[in-house]
Amino acid sequence: MRYLVTKEIKSEPQVIWKLYFQDFAFLAIWFVMNGMYLQNIAHPYLQIPFTVYSVLVGIALVIPSRTNPKRRQYQSIALFLTKKKNVYYLRDGEENNEQKQDKKHQRRNSSRKI
Repeated sequence: MRYLVTKEIKSEPQVIWKLYFQDFAFLAIWFVMNGMYLQNIAHPYLQIPFTVYSVLVGIALVIPSRTNPKRRQYQSIALFLTKKKNVYYLRDGEENNEQKQDKKHQRRNSSRKI
């Protein structure tokens, strides 16, 4: 007899189709902000294009991020803006190059006695 074990027990509540509650709340706040505050700034002739543009930007911000898995675009942008600028982050490709260089230096210096 085979036992099935669930791999994921934590799931986000969906509101509509693939729109999760957190995304729905973000879009609601986004549309309220654009409707109440920012639309008064736009000229009356440009309010319809501005509304279409703000809807497209709101949808683009809710799309999952390609570079940061398990995050949305607006979360990735917030993380980018709040990170420390003076901290050096080592990338995967650079890590392999440094390991190779360390091995070369170890071999070169290992035969010498101090």
